[in-house]
Amino acid sequence: MQIAVFVDAGYLYAQGSSLLAGRKASRNSITLLVCNVLESLAETARKIAPSARLLRIYWYDGLPRDGRLRKEQKEIARASDAKLRLGSINSRGQQKGVDSLIVTDIIELARNRAISDALLLAGDEDIRVGIQIAQTCGVRVHLLGLGMGSQSPDLVQEADTHFEWRSADVTQWMTVQPAAANVARTPGALRDGDFEAVAIEAVETAIDSLEQQSRLEEYAKYAAENGDRIPSETDRPTLARLRNRLDRDLDPSERSRYREIFAERLRERIRTN
Repeated sequence: MQIAVFVDAGYLYAQGSSLLAGRKASRNSITLLVCNVLESLAETARKIAPSARLLRIYWYDGLPRDGRLRKEQKEIARASDAKLRLGSINSRGQQKGVDSLIVTDIIELARNRAISDALLLAGDEDIRVGIQIAQTCGVRVHLLGLGMGSQSPDLVQEADTHFEWRSADVTQWMTVQPAAANVARTPGALRDGDFEAVAIEAVETAIDSLEQQSRLEEYAKYAAENGDRIPSETDRPTLARLRNRLDRDLDPSERSRYREIFAERLRERIRTN
């Protein structure tokens, strides 16, 4: 019996930083302790399948546009029992081709009977087909998430078991630098303490998560049919993030404005994709 671990690095960075800082942070503001995260993954694999030998940890990330590996990518590539697998990075800084690499590897390992179990740290629904095919080969698929609501519900439903790491787990291997005093996501952005700027930042974090889960169209349709309202599974945690950042409750006009911003940014993201 063998278990392999499959890690979507884009999901790990985005959701890990959201757990620690309440926002998706840029790679440049994140420090990843590679040895610690690999050990945490190996330990989780041992707990899930105690009778199985660890085959290796597959780490999927995008190759920077300049073709040079990042520091942590080099560390992954050199680490024992780890395999770096690279997709690409588009002009918007998003990784591409990673989902297909994960699906291909998990299917090939399952068909070759190289693994009995798979531990998957990812959130995108596009990986679902890989889970389904691996399961038909007798592989048990265990899904690991970073915080509640950060993964496609269909992906969670498909897995044999589902576990979550919380912020206390993530702090063992990730640190995030504090946000700068000014928000510069859009021209003319306000100070970090102002409602509009903080709302934009919280909304962009939520939409980044939805994009990773391939749920932008689903949410845009819901907003169009419900007066720009947002499904509660995303609305509530985003409102909570806003309250935490502002250190106060929102009044009715601010809640309404936040939802307008969400719908506007959602439509804009779909147009630019």
